[in-house]
Amino acid sequence: MASHKTVHYLIALLKAYGINSIVASPGTQNSTFNFLVQEDKDFNCYSVIDERSAVYVAIGMANELNKPVAITCTGATAARNYMSGLTEAYYSETPIVACTFYDPWTHKYNIAPQYTDRSVSQNDIKAISVTLPEIKDDKDKINVLLEINAALSLAKYNHMPVHINCPNIYDYNQELPTDIWTTEYHYEKFSELKSELKNKKVAVHIGQHKKFTKEEECALSEFAKSYKIPVICDHSSNYQGENKVLIAQLRYIVNADIRPDIIIDLGGISGVYNKCGIFNNAVLWRITQNYKYSARMNRPLRKLLIGLEKNIFNELKNDEPANFDFFGIINSRISEIKYPDFPLSTTLISRELAKHIPNNSILHLAILSALDGMNLFNLSKTVDVLCNLGGFGIDGPLSTAVGQSLVNKNKKVFLLTGDLAFFYDMNILGNRHIDKNLRIILVNNNEGAAMRFNPIMEKVWGEKQKVLVTAAGHNKNGAKSWAEANGFKYIFADTKESLSKQMEDFCKKDYNAPVIFEVITTIENDKQARIPTPPNNTAISQIPKTVKLSNMEKVFSVRNEYSGGKKYKAVNLMGVRIKLKVKPKEEK
Repeated sequence: MASHKTVHYLIALLKAYGINSIVASPGTQNSTFNFLVQEDKDFNCYSVIDERSAVYVAIGMANELNKPVAITCTGATAARNYMSGLTEAYYSETPIVACTFYDPWTHKYNIAPQYTDRSVSQNDIKAISVTLPEIKDDKDKINVLLEINAALSLAKYNHMPVHINCPNIYDYNQELPTDIWTTEYHYEKFSELKSELKNKKVAVHIGQHKKFTKEEECALSEFAKSYKIPVICDHSSNYQGENKVLIAQLRYIVNADIRPDIIIDLGGISGVYNKCGIFNNAVLWRITQNYKYSARMNRPLRKLLIGLEKNIFNELKNDEPANFDFFGIINSRISEIKYPDFPLSTTLISRELAKHIPNNSILHLAILSALDGMNLFNLSKTVDVLCNLGGFGIDGPLSTAVGQSLVNKNKKVFLLTGDLAFFYDMNILGNRHIDKNLRIILVNNNEGAAMRFNPIMEKVWGEKQKVLVTAAGHNKNGAKSWAEANGFKYIFADTKESLSKQMEDFCKKDYNAPVIFEVITTIENDKQARIPTPPNNTAISQIPKTVKLSNMEKVFSVRNEYSGGKKYKAVNLMGVRIKLKVKPKEEK
């Protein structure tokens, strides 16, 4: 990795955004920054000793230039002197980029001179405040690029003051990094971007999303069909339109040729950890209505499209016949997937539920295992799906499903949940408003399965995790007594046969009470069912423990990474990154 420091990336991005006017106040902590910009002919630098005056000088310049102006100061109380002027900039919507600097060796728990705590500040002096880390590896560099872009794009396109707190490193290397990227804001004339989508592998990705209106779904469907591209999502996206691809199904067809060049991203958090490498090579275009700057999977955010989704997709729709059927290739491979004979597991339960769940019903998925298992299987377009992904915690799936059932008396409301989430939220079972339209499938493997699916944790700690990590052994007698005490009908299965025999009745039969269907599984079965068959349908157990990396690349997501001057192969194994050292002879 290059020797560039955080300050070099800050200066390079200021230049890339065309922010070349700088009002500098003297000092030690910002000395590297001041020296580098004064020696760079692309910057117009002005010296103002008093930081109180410096901000107002910058405001005058920004108003005349109609573009952002940067200001910079040292540590101690210097930055406090910016507050009056930044308040003016905030309310007058004047784009000032306040670059303050700090000594990375000092912090609030260390008695050191000139330290001031900048972790919080007044709401009305900046639109965003970021504190950049020292760059020690590639992960730090990615974070630095994202945070600087978030701040500078907001200053350039939203005309608001921003604050960047940068570590001071005494490094006067005048060469600036070139491995940078910038974000463009687009408010209108989206049709002008169509040329950039031609001859590229494009995909739409949707995270958690509110229910689409007919107009929104139609616009996205027509856009996807016009370019013959996939709309990659999970059930929490609530997308029921054309060219839909469930992201979990991509595990079975992992290959470099299905990885998009451009991903148009929308929606909120995605509950699918394993993104199957689809983001590995992609740059992002992100759609937002609220100007919120957010990337996904730490990929470069090249364009932020601000507006209504339906308007954007209508304008971006292709006017010419698409010459590459990207969706057709992916869909063809998915249609050829031969799922294994799953053991009794969350995955098998999900498949059976997907097969029998009635049209026009509601499905609530608890996080992690329940969501992951169901995302392998298609559901009727009439089934609404919800998952609590905002806080993404164990809290509340049972209570949320109850809430859904209370206001949808004419629909069956199903909940698929694991044992920890169910018993954690169990108090709601006694609520007097619960009616017979609520159906709960409790997958009980007697511990927190999600932690046992992590291959690194499992290899290092194994069964020892049961004590505290996965909280095994609670509620030993299951849910039967709780269910019957609260007026629920209780159904039980501990074999594949009993599951299959009862699932259709559970889904479709009319009962006179709410129902809890408890299915007993094991961690071993659940782990086995989560491992996908490789593209050639060779069983995982048949893959040798030692394989060539060239062969692994055909099955898993593998890419080169550099850290500390050393080359690694980074393997995305079921959503967990594993770094493997590359031997010198392989590097040749």
